[in-house]
Amino acid sequence: MQTDNRTYPLFFEPAAAHHASLPEPTLYSVSPNQLAEQVIAHINCLIEEGHCVVFPVSGGKDSSATMICGLEAIRRARYANVRQAHHWIMTSDTKTENGSVRQQLLRMFDEVQAYIKKHDLPVSILTVEPSLPDQFVVATLGRGSLARTPQNSVKDGKAKRPCSESWKAIPQERAQKKIAQESALLGFREPVAALGTRLDESISRGTRMTERGDNALTPVRNKRGMLTYAPIADWTVDDVWTLLTQFMDENDNPFPPAVSAYTVRLLDQLYKDGNDGTCGVVFGDGGYRKPCSARFGCWNCLMVGERDPSMESMVKESRHAHMAGLNRLRNYIAAIQNDLTRRELIGRTRSAAGYLAVRADVLNFQTRMELLKMMLTLDVLEEERAEAMFEAIACGEIEATEENRMLAEVQFEILSFSQLVAIDWFMSMHPYCPHAMPAISAWYEVHKLGRRVMVPETPPTIPKQPVEMHGWFKVGNYDDQVPTWGLYSHEVERWNAYRHPDRVSAYAQAGEGVKTVYFEEEDQMKVDAEQACMYVTCMFDFQMYQEVQGLDAIEGARFWINETILKPATGMMGRYQHMAVRGQYFAHLARKLNLSPADMDAYIIKNAISDAQHDLLLDSADMPLFDNGVSPATDDGDEEEREFNLAELLM
Repeated sequence: MQTDNRTYPLFFEPAAAHHASLPEPTLYSVSPNQLAEQVIAHINCLIEEGHCVVFPVSGGKDSSATMICGLEAIRRARYANVRQAHHWIMTSDTKTENGSVRQQLLRMFDEVQAYIKKHDLPVSILTVEPSLPDQFVVATLGRGSLARTPQNSVKDGKAKRPCSESWKAIPQERAQKKIAQESALLGFREPVAALGTRLDESISRGTRMTERGDNALTPVRNKRGMLTYAPIADWTVDDVWTLLTQFMDENDNPFPPAVSAYTVRLLDQLYKDGNDGTCGVVFGDGGYRKPCSARFGCWNCLMVGERDPSMESMVKESRHAHMAGLNRLRNYIAAIQNDLTRRELIGRTRSAAGYLAVRADVLNFQTRMELLKMMLTLDVLEEERAEAMFEAIACGEIEATEENRMLAEVQFEILSFSQLVAIDWFMSMHPYCPHAMPAISAWYEVHKLGRRVMVPETPPTIPKQPVEMHGWFKVGNYDDQVPTWGLYSHEVERWNAYRHPDRVSAYAQAGEGVKTVYFEEEDQMKVDAEQACMYVTCMFDFQMYQEVQGLDAIEGARFWINETILKPATGMMGRYQHMAVRGQYFAHLARKLNLSPADMDAYIIKNAISDAQHDLLLDSADMPLFDNGVSPATDDGDEEEREFNLAELLM
């Protein structure tokens, strides 16, 4: 094992006895190095107690400072021959991160990986991500779910951030449970998540931390029973930057650096760019200066209001100008969020009397397709921008600096092939989807046919308005006026015996006695990324593009699961069969009546019964029978009823 020959100031030795024997950082004034040493000492206590330590890292200043101190604690324990568990640096790829912050994080992880190898540390870097149905583009485009805003994220008088929960907290805690099982098998104690949260970060953050009991001395259990710890809870923003600033000069490091001075300087510049150019610690300056505390979130975040100040500050700089399109799209989504003309009227929860509510609900199909093509266009434009810059560097038109070489790579991708298939799966079950493979056809139009859809100028923001209840529309068992069979296909079943003779069955069941095409399940919804890429880029040619225009939309949904390119989560096919039957019912009804989507909406409103009439039916003893494998009480709920039910957000 390599040794470090440099001498660094050390305030606390690695073998500190216990948390209680260490001084509390709030009791007296200490230097920045002492603050860091206190954090290192407390993490060393966790290590000596046999805990695995998990460091959730976002790429921002606070989680980076926490990780740097944590790695130093692990390094000291390693050189002191302390028996320790395997530790983890964990990040959640929400698929919507600020592109520049994401690139900064990846650069930092490359250096951290080299540091881990150099010092032979028992540490691994793990990237987790939300389940496919919970990811923003799949939720918004596939199911029409509304983006979270301050207005629709309040329950019982308290602000909620379900996107933060489902995109970051839940995937990380799911991974932490697996880590706990592995640690236990090796004889170590349960993991502790060392969070980079601070009490003075904001009033709301401080309040939530206080309610949870977060502190810098001892771990606490969160509401899901996981141990968490906030080692820099009492730090100020200046404390964080004072520590990080010492790593900008390689001759001034308080301990061996896990990241390079260049990377720390880039982080400092990132905050300046998101803070109107003002940032950094100014020693000996007792006057006013703008705090270095810009907040970086997801490019699509509407929780910050109508505008995203940090993003709008960043895109003014040439090194972040590539994100201007993302910011325009974010503002456009915010502006149309409350436009009820962009909502669909067909409810999703069928009552016990066999009726659906008729009122504005999730985004309608036309709006979803519009947003999909805008996102696909932004992806193409980013690919072309990176390629043009690469060629300019190669030709000597642009200086080949490290920053320019980095910008010559694609900086963001809104839609992956896996997400595209998941979106297509959900869209194919929509009542007004005109043909099979709608999302794949949109990709072909934008990428191959050059039909770009630019983000328009942001219209005036529409304030939240009351949702009018138009009544209840009868569907019975989705057989009131037309027949349905959803995800089942007699033709596919017949062909499966020849196309897939190795299967034990040519069909499957989504509930007792409810037949569907063949499918296989996973613990979460999964899309085979390689198969998805091959199908979209290699197999879906112009002939296929023309052929799918003449196929019913539901054929696409059947294809993805029958070919096992998409595998639904275990136990969810009953719900998806209900979605497919509901969509097919209105598609068949529109075909029978020869109505366009707009005319169909008018027909539904005209033929809806009132609340009073519906209540009389509910009181009747003669309730219709339901045989599609889904109880009426557990059908897919309306948006307002489900907006805080994260596990079922899209299912």
